Amino acid sequence: MAEGLLKKKLYPIYKSRVRVESAGTLGINGNPATLHAITAAKEKGVDISHHSSRGITEALVARANIIFAMEQHHKEFLERYFPKYKENVFLLKAFNSEDKKAKNLGIKDPIGEGLRTYRRVINQIDQELERILPQLKQLIDQTLNQN
Repeated sequence: MAEGLLKKKLYPIYKSRVRVESAGTLGINGNPATLHAITAAKEKGVDISHHSSRGITEALVARANIIFAMEQHHKEFLERYFPKYKENVFLLKAFNSEDKKAKNLGIKDPIGEGLRTYRRVINQIDQELERILPQLKQLIDQTLNQN
C-alpha cells in the first residue's frame, strides 16, 4: 500500500527518474496483495492489484537512496543484515519528525485483519507520506541535480 501511495505522489512529478519499490523482511516472494489491501488502496485512487510480494535483498538495499520501514523491528532487521546502508534506513513516522522520542512510531502490518484495519493503516501511511513529501521532494531534487 505504501509503495502504491508513494508512486501516486511522486511519479506524476518525477516519472521514470525515481523508482519506488517495496520488499518485506520475511523473504516472501510472489504473493499478491490481499483483497483488503487492494480495496483500501483503490479507495485512495491506487491500483495495487498487480502487486507481488518480494523479500528484501542486498541488491535492493544497495541501490536505494532511502528506505522507509513501517515498524521498528523492520528497521532493526535492515540495520543488522545490511549495516553499511543503515544511514539510509528510517521509520516512516520518524523521518523528518520533530518528536524523535515519540512512542508508537510504528505502523502495524494489517495482514490478517479486516478491511477497517487496512483502511486505518493506509490512512496512517498516507498521512505520513503527505507530511514528509516536501522534504522527500527536496532530497530527490538534490540527488537528481548531482547526477
